[in-house]
Amino acid sequence: MSTIARKQRELMQRNTLLLDIAQEMLEESGFASLSLDKLAARTEFSKGTIYNHFMSKEDLLTALCVRALQIQLSLYLRVFDFPGNSREKILALHYAYNLYARQHPALFMCVLSGLAQNIVEKTSAHQMAERHTYERRVTAVLDEIVQTAMDAGDIQAPRADTVEIISFANWAMSFGTTALLQAAGRASSIERIDADTAFIRNIGVMLDGLQWRPLCKDWDYEDTWQRLHEFFGVKAGESVA
Repeated sequence: MSTIARKQRELMQRNTLLLDIAQEMLEESGFASLSLDKLAARTEFSKGTIYNHFMSKEDLLTALCVRALQIQLSLYLRVFDFPGNSREKILALHYAYNLYARQHPALFMCVLSGLAQNIVEKTSAHQMAERHTYERRVTAVLDEIVQTAMDAGDIQAPRADTVEIISFANWAMSFGTTALLQAAGRASSIERIDADTAFIRNIGVMLDGLQWRPLCKDWDYEDTWQRLHEFFGVKAGESVA
């Protein structure tokens, strides 16, 4: 191995280590308490070494957003192997999104907060380009499932909705329901309901509104949800949402 190749490998390994520890700090105390100085102290690397990887704490947060999108993408790509009709496929995508959010709640929330103007302005062009690359790849999976359903005639929306509009509706419903179930779980209007049931019903109402067939009255999507538990390796009785 050449000296350059070895140094590149060491740089990548150190970058992964720094992100691992930064993620721990984010999960422990949130973004407000995250700083490059604290990361240096936690890792015992010099501040100069830390700044070789991240130009600011905002740059570091964007790198964590990239990691979050990579995790989300890996789960999304598995959906193509799930056996089922097009509506079961989109339900599988919602399932994957909830699973990712439950397993990595801090990363789930930082993806949206990472788009705040003050964070974008202090992030390097390289990190923003990485983020945009993975955002496009995640969106492409959703678009492909929607397009396949439209081509097959499974979506019979009363309006001339585009792939982009239908994809956004799915993301908005999934994110909103997941965020509320996680962040407002102690609210009386939420703690009284079963999370999985609420999630499935919300998605079902939206998909029925799009006339995405088979409709809820014609298919047992609770059975599909149980098959998704098995497909993604979630233990029986363990809530995803």
